[in-house]
Amino acid sequence: MTTMPSRQRGLSLIGWAVVILVVVVLGTAAFRMVPAYMEYSTISTAINSVLNDSRTAMMSPSEIRTSIDKRFTINQVDAIKSDDLVISREGSMLTIATDYEVREPLFYNVSVVMDFKHEFKKDIRQ
Repeated sequence: MTTMPSRQRGLSLIGWAVVILVVVVLGTAAFRMVPAYMEYSTISTAINSVLNDSRTAMMSPSEIRTSIDKRFTINQVDAIKSDDLVISREGSMLTIATDYEVREPLFYNVSVVMDFKHEFKKDIRQ
């Protein structure tokens, strides 16, 4: 009576090494990217708080920049300055636009580039 050899199940040592390598690379990328996205969230919150202020409708663009700059200083925003924002007023619409990128080194000569571009709008008649 002959018996069939049992089949092996699971990953081999090389398979585990590949899985661990992929997890380490993705974890490192996430570790480098999360602070940039958190800073973008802080920037969005600061701009939205200025737009939701009832006095914004009567402010000039330089006063709006000063107000945003104060919020950036309090929240320790380093990725962008208030001078980098594009503030425009078209009729009753106030628009504040951001457009910047953040480069974070991943390893050796490989970097992660994140591009943040958004327009914040508010009808100042309200």
